[in-house]
Amino acid sequence: MASDGHPRYRTLVIVAICATASVLMAAFLKARKRWQSGNSSSMNVNNSQQHQQELDGSHDVPSSDSSDNPAAGDGVEVFLSCRGTGIRKTFTDYLYHSLIDAGVRTFRDNEELRAGEEIGPELMKSIRQSKIGIPIFSADYASSEWCLMEVAEMVKSMKESKQLIMPLFLDVTPDEAQHQTGSYAKPFSQHEKRFGQEKVQAWRDALKEVVKLKGLELNKVANGHQGEFVKLVVAKVLRELKKSYLEMGTVLVGIEDRAEEIVKKLEVGIDYHVQVFGIWGMGGIGKTTLAKFVYNQIVDNFESNSFLKDIRETSRYPNGHQYLQSKLVSDILELEPQDYATVEEGINVLKERLHQKKVLILLDDVDHIDQIKALAADVGWFGQGSRIIITTREKDVLEQFHVPDLYEVPLLDEGHALELFCMHAFRNKSPRPDLAEQALEIVNITGRLPLALEVMGSFLSVYGGRKDMWHATIEKLKFKLDMFDIQDKLKISYESLECEQKETFLDIACFFIGMDVRLVIPMWKDTKFSPEVGIEILQLKSLIKIGEDNMIWMHDQLRDLGRSVVEQEDKEPGRRSRLWHGEDAFDVLVEQQGTSKVEAISLEGYHFMEEEDSLNDDMYRNLSRLRILELASAWLDGNFQGLFRQLRWLSWHRKNISPPVNLILRNLIVLDLSRSLIRDKWIGWSSIKFGSKLKVLNLKNCPISRTPDFSAFPSLESLILESCVELVWVDPSIGLLKDLILLNLRRCWGLKKLPEQLGSMESLVELLIDNTQVEELPISRGMINLEVLSANRCINLHEIPASIGSLVNLRRLSLLRSGVKELPNSIGQLTSLVELILSGTNIRRLPDFVGDLHDLELLKIDETRITFSPCNLGSLKKLKVLDAWFSPKGGVGDQIISDGILNLSSLRVLRFSKVNSLPAGMSALSCLETLHLDECHNLQTLPELPSSLISLIVQDSSALTSLSLANLVNLKELQLYWVLELKELENVSSLRKLEKMGLNSVKISTLPEEIGAFLRLKNLDLRDCHRLKTLPTLPSSLSALRIRGGSSLERLPDLSNLKNLLKLWVMDCPKLREIEGLGNILSLKDLNTDGCLLTKLDGLERLESLIALSAGWSQVERLPDLSKLRNLKFLSVPWSRKLVEIRGLSRLKKLKRFCIDSCRSLKRLPELPYSLEELSLRGCEQFSEIEVVAELETLQMLDINSCRSLTKLPNLSRLQRLERFIMRDCESITEISGLEELSKLRVLNIFGCKALKLPDLSKQKSNGLQIHNNSKQDLYRSDIYPIYV
Repeated sequence: MASDGHPRYRTLVIVAICATASVLMAAFLKARKRWQSGNSSSMNVNNSQQHQQELDGSHDVPSSDSSDNPAAGDGVEVFLSCRGTGIRKTFTDYLYHSLIDAGVRTFRDNEELRAGEEIGPELMKSIRQSKIGIPIFSADYASSEWCLMEVAEMVKSMKESKQLIMPLFLDVTPDEAQHQTGSYAKPFSQHEKRFGQEKVQAWRDALKEVVKLKGLELNKVANGHQGEFVKLVVAKVLRELKKSYLEMGTVLVGIEDRAEEIVKKLEVGIDYHVQVFGIWGMGGIGKTTLAKFVYNQIVDNFESNSFLKDIRETSRYPNGHQYLQSKLVSDILELEPQDYATVEEGINVLKERLHQKKVLILLDDVDHIDQIKALAADVGWFGQGSRIIITTREKDVLEQFHVPDLYEVPLLDEGHALELFCMHAFRNKSPRPDLAEQALEIVNITGRLPLALEVMGSFLSVYGGRKDMWHATIEKLKFKLDMFDIQDKLKISYESLECEQKETFLDIACFFIGMDVRLVIPMWKDTKFSPEVGIEILQLKSLIKIGEDNMIWMHDQLRDLGRSVVEQEDKEPGRRSRLWHGEDAFDVLVEQQGTSKVEAISLEGYHFMEEEDSLNDDMYRNLSRLRILELASAWLDGNFQGLFRQLRWLSWHRKNISPPVNLILRNLIVLDLSRSLIRDKWIGWSSIKFGSKLKVLNLKNCPISRTPDFSAFPSLESLILESCVELVWVDPSIGLLKDLILLNLRRCWGLKKLPEQLGSMESLVELLIDNTQVEELPISRGMINLEVLSANRCINLHEIPASIGSLVNLRRLSLLRSGVKELPNSIGQLTSLVELILSGTNIRRLPDFVGDLHDLELLKIDETRITFSPCNLGSLKKLKVLDAWFSPKGGVGDQIISDGILNLSSLRVLRFSKVNSLPAGMSALSCLETLHLDECHNLQTLPELPSSLISLIVQDSSALTSLSLANLVNLKELQLYWVLELKELENVSSLRKLEKMGLNSVKISTLPEEIGAFLRLKNLDLRDCHRLKTLPTLPSSLSALRIRGGSSLERLPDLSNLKNLLKLWVMDCPKLREIEGLGNILSLKDLNTDGCLLTKLDGLERLESLIALSAGWSQVERLPDLSKLRNLKFLSVPWSRKLVEIRGLSRLKKLKRFCIDSCRSLKRLPELPYSLEELSLRGCEQFSEIEVVAELETLQMLDINSCRSLTKLPNLSRLQRLERFIMRDCESITEISGLEELSKLRVLNIFGCKALKLPDLSKQKSNGLQIHNNSKQDLYRSDIYPIYV
C-alpha cells in the first residue's frame, strides 16, 4: 500500500496550507488601519513642496525620491501611477501599503515633487526596471501630463522588455479611457494646445494599448468595495510576480535525473514489445508531474498518444470506465468520442482498432485494478513498441496487474527541496540570508514533500519576510506534526481561509474540479462569494490552478482535505453542507434525513436501478438552503411548489426529462442539461418557471434540431450547444441576449445558417462554430467585444465578409481547414488580433494589410496555397510564431523572403517551405529558437544564423552546398534530410549544447573531429549517407547511435568509450566487417546489425544488459555463447547463411522471440528456452526434425514456412497458447498430431502442403480459425508475423 497514510506525511499537505489566508488578512487589515487613520504622513512622504494645479500653467518639480520608496530602479517590482490628492491618500495609499506588507517592492511617484515637462531619469529607471506597471485610472487621471507620460513609458517598456501592465479603473470606464471621452475629453483637448498633436497622439495610442490589456474595474469585480478590490489586486500582483519567475512551474525542480532514469527503463525505441511501467508513491510527492514530464519528453517517438488524468475520480461516476475508454480511442485515432454501452464494448473497440498503433498512454491516478483492465488489460491491444505508464498511490494495484517495471518516487533531497520552497517563498532559488536558517528548518519539518513545499512557500511569500511570522509558523508546524489526528490538522489549514474563500474552496473540492471556471463564477457572484477575489487568492496560495483552457485543477490531496472538512461537520450526512458521494446523497434523500444545513447535493456516481430512480418532493422539503443540485439520471416526482428557492445550480442528465409539477427555479443561475434526450418541443421550457437570472445554459449533446425561445432568459451569458448534431436552427430570439458572452456551436454538424441577430450582440466575446456547415458569418459593427472567432473545419464557409474589420477587439481568428479561399483587405483593421490561424485552407494570398496587425503573435499559414509575398510583415514586431510549413502547396515555385522579415524582433519559431533564399541578416533575429526549412530545392546556402537558435531542421533542399554553424552556441537539435549536395559540416566546434543530430542523404565522407567533444549529444542518426567511409571518435554521452545505408562505410571508431549507449543500430553497411569495442558497451540494450556482412561479433557475450539483438545477413559462422545474456527478449539472425551454431539459448529465460529464417547452414534447431512466444524457422532447409518445439507451452506463433526437409512434426497438443501456425510449402508433412486440441488457434497457413491431411477442425473453425491453403491467402504480414526492423 502507498505510504501516504503515515501521520508525518499526511500533514505535509496540511502544514503547507495552514494559516495561509490569515497572512493576507493581516496585511490588508494593517493597511486598512493606516487608511482609516487619515494619517497623511504615512500616505505622502517628503511633501516639502506644494503641488500647483497643472491647469493653472505651473508644473511639478522632478523628483520621485521618498522615504517609503525603494531606491529608483533598485529591484522595483511594481510601479504605481495615479493622479489626485483624494485617491492618493485613500485608495492608492491602501494599495501601496498592502503591497509593501506583502513583501512587494513597490514604487509610487510623488505627484507633489514633479517639475518640468519630461520624466526625470530616476523615475524613468523605476518604470523601466519594474516588473509590473499599475496605472490607476481615475476621473482626473488624464488631466496630468505626467501620468500620461508614465503610461506611454510603460507601454514602451512592455514592448521592449515584456513588462506587465495591470490597469485599474476606479471611477472611469475602460471605454472612456480608450476613446478619451467623458472626463478625459477636455484634458486631452487642453493637452493638444499645450504640447502639440503629435505628442498627445502618442498618449492617446498608449491609452488604447493599455485598455486592450483587460484591466480590473472596481465596479465590476468587487461591486465598488475598495477593500475587496485591493485584496484582488495584491493577490494578482503576487501571483503574476511568482508566475513571471517560475514560468514552467517549480515542481520541475530536481526532476531531470528522475526522468532520465525512467526514460532509460522505458527502453523507448526498442519496438519489439509493449511495455507497462508503474510509477507509485505517496500523495503529493509529484507522481503526475514526473510522469507528465517523461511523457512530454518521449511522445514524439510514438504514432499516437493519450493522457488520461484523474482516473480514480472519473471512475466513480456511472459509465466512468466507458468514458475513459472512449477518450482513449478518441485520442489515439483522432476521432470524435463515442459512447459505449458497456465496458466490454469498449474493450472490443480497443482490441480491434488500436492493435496496429504504436502508442504512448499515461494512466494517471489509478487506484483499482479494474481501471487498468478496462483500459489496458492486454498488451496485445496495442502495437509493437507501445508504452503504457501508470501512476498510483497503491503499489499493490501494480503488483496485482503484474506490472514488471516499477519506480517509487523518492522525496526530494534537501538541496532541491530548499530550492523548490524558495522559488515559491522568495521568488528566487535561494533564501534571503536573514531567513536561510528558518527556510531550511521548514523544509525539513515538511518532510521535503513537493506539494507541501509549494503551498508552504506560497503561504509565507505574502508575509514580506516578517521574522515574527516565520518563527510563529515554524512553532505551529512543529505542534501540528506532534498531533495524531490528521483530520484536525487538515481542518486547521482550512480554517486559515476567509469565510467566502472557504465556501469557494469547498465547492471546488466537492464538485467543480475540471470545470470551466467561467461557468461557475456567475453562481458564486449571485451568492455574494466575491469569486474573482477568492479564485485569485486560492491560486496565489497554490490551493488551485486555472489552466489556459480555464479549467479548475486541484491536487487530489487538497481535494481530500476539503472533503474531509465537510465530513467532519457532522457524523450524519444529512447535517453536512455538501454531499458529493452519490450513495450518501441518495440515502439522505430517500430516507428524508436532509436538513437546512445541506447546501449542495450530487447524485453523480450513483447507479440507479429502474425502480428507484424516482425522487419525490417530500425528500427535498427540509433542504431550504439547497443551492447546488446534480440530479444525474434521477427522476423528480410530485409537487415542488415552494422548493428550490435558493437553487443556483442544476445539472440533470437523463434520457427522458419530464419536469414535475410546480418546478419553480426563480434564482437559478446555471442549468446543465447536457447529454439529455431533450427534443425540440420539450415541455420543460414552458412548465418550469425560470426566473430572469439564468446565466449559463448547457445543452451539449442534446438531440434538438431547433433551440428554444431565448426570450425567457434575458440575462444569459453562456450558451453551450456543442455536439447538438441534429441542430439546424438557432432561434432569432438569441438577439435578445444582450449579456451573452459565450456561444459554443462546435460540432453542430447540421447547422448551415447563423441568425443575423448575432451581428448586434455587443457583449459576445467568444463565437465557436468549428465543425459546422455554416456558410456565412453575420458579422457587423455591433460585435464590438468579440475576442475569439473559431471556424475550424467549416468546409462550406468560403469567404469572410469585409465587415470583419469592425471587430476591433478580436484577438483570435482560427479558420483551420475551413473552406475559406480569400481574406478581405479589412483584415488589417483587426488591430487587437494576436492569433491568425489559416492552416490547411485554400487561401492563395495574404492581403498586404496583414502587416497592420501590430499585436499579432501567431501566424499559421502551413499547408495553404499562400505565397509568402507581403513585404510589410516586417512591421509585426510582436510576432513570435510564423509557420508556413508545406506552403505553398500545389506546384508553386520557390519564394523569395524579403529583408522585411529581419524586423520581426520577437520571432521564436520560423517554419518555411519552398524558399529560394533567406536574407543575409538572419542573425539579427535574436529571439529565434526554431528554424525549419522544407522543399527549398534552389536554396544553395544559409546565411549566418542567430546564436539563439535551438532547433535547425533542413529537409529536401537538394541544392544546399554550405551551412554556417559557427555561432550556434545554443543549438540542441540539428537535422539535415535529403540535403544531397552538402559534402562537409564546417565550423561545428561551437555546437557544445547539441543533443540530437540527424543526417539523411548527405554527401559527407566523415563527421568533424570536434563531434567527440559534444558531451551533451545523446542521439546521432546517419541514414543513406552513401559516401560516409569513417567516423571520428564519438562522445561518451551518446545513448542512441543509428547508422543505416552506409554503403561506403568501412570502419567504425572504437566504441569502448560509449558507456551510456543504449541503442546501436548499424544496418545495411555491406563493407563493414566488425564493430570494434562492442564488448565494452555494457549499457547496451538494443543491437541491430542487419545488412552488415560482419565476420565476427567479438564481445557480444559480455553485453548482459542486452534486450534485443538482430544480426541478419551476417557472415558469422558461430555466435559467441549467449548464455549470460539473461535479459535478452528478442533474437533475430535471419539470412545468416554461414551460421552453423548458436549456443546458450536454453538459459535465456526471458527470451520471447527467436528468428533464424533462411539460416541454411544450420542443421538442427538449438535447444530453446520454454519462455518463447514466437518462433520463426522459415527457409531452414536442413531441419529434419523440430521435436523441441513440443515443449514450448507459451508459444503463440510458429512459422516453419519452406522447411522442406521436415517430414514429421512433434505432437503439438501442449501448445495451448498457439494462435498462428504458418507451415507453407512443407511438402513432405502428412499430418499434424494434436492440432485439433489447440483451442486458441486462429490462423493456419498450409498452402503448398500437398501431402497433408488435416484432422477434424470444425470446433476450432466455429471459434474463428481461418485456414489458408492458397497463395492469395498467405498471411506473411506484420500483423501476423511481427518482423524485426
